[in-house]
Amino acid sequence: MFKSNNSAILFTALFMISGIIFQGCGREDFRYTHFSRERSDLTVLLSEEVLFLYPSGEYDIDSLAMLLETYDKAYRLAVELSGREPLPAPQKTDKLPLAIVPKTCGPGCGRLGQKGIEITKPTFDRIYAGFVVNGCHDHLFFYELGRNFWFYGDGKEKSEWEEIHTGYAVFFRDLLVKELKLDIAPINGIPYLKYMEDKQCRFERFLAGIETDSLNWEKVERIKKQQFPHSPLFWSSLWWELYQKQGREGVKAALHQLKEEPRPGNGESWFWFLVK
Repeated sequence: MFKSNNSAILFTALFMISGIIFQGCGREDFRYTHFSRERSDLTVLLSEEVLFLYPSGEYDIDSLAMLLETYDKAYRLAVELSGREPLPAPQKTDKLPLAIVPKTCGPGCGRLGQKGIEITKPTFDRIYAGFVVNGCHDHLFFYELGRNFWFYGDGKEKSEWEEIHTGYAVFFRDLLVKELKLDIAPINGIPYLKYMEDKQCRFERFLAGIETDSLNWEKVERIKKQQFPHSPLFWSSLWWELYQKQGREGVKAALHQLKEEPRPGNGESWFWFLVK
């Protein structure tokens, strides 16, 4: 229903979704259904790839335009690397809905394998202020976008698979940040480059621990737990090591291979897939 055009950013024309649109005083609202199934009326702003939904009158349109321009680039790069797009959003749009809402499943929430991201208003206010004042981006959108671009299955062990796809989203965020050369705000109070250095040091200690001719999954798991109490960082580091060694094309080749061949079905098979 929504089509991209050559304008970087524009207010949407009249939407006819679910027959519930409110107009007045130059404002165009969209009746948005939250992930929680609640509903609220949000103002619409379109970029080439994003359907941005936000509380009216809260932000400068030109600043939003610049922010969304980077989000567009991140989305297009994600498509290039993955060789596919996420499933369409429930909102019946070919764009990626990004909604600013009072609450969601965390500071932000992204659908797995499907278009759709929600960010809480307090969190987005901080993201917006950091971008306007300091010219730096927050990591959150890029992480949630990684969740949208997870197409690689689920398994019987729910906790293990949550660690695997969360680690993938962390990696995808770091890849987008690196490829787009973005200045990123601190993560949990830690400067982004320091955060990346600390994670790399953990991974190097992991590699030193598994250097043996008799490597097996039991040993991998034991050393993984020693170096990565937060398991998603381990999975993100495996993907990052692939990227460091083979570059953007290596990541693309691995993701395209996952489209054509049976996907790994558990943590052990994912490990051997990534280190082969």
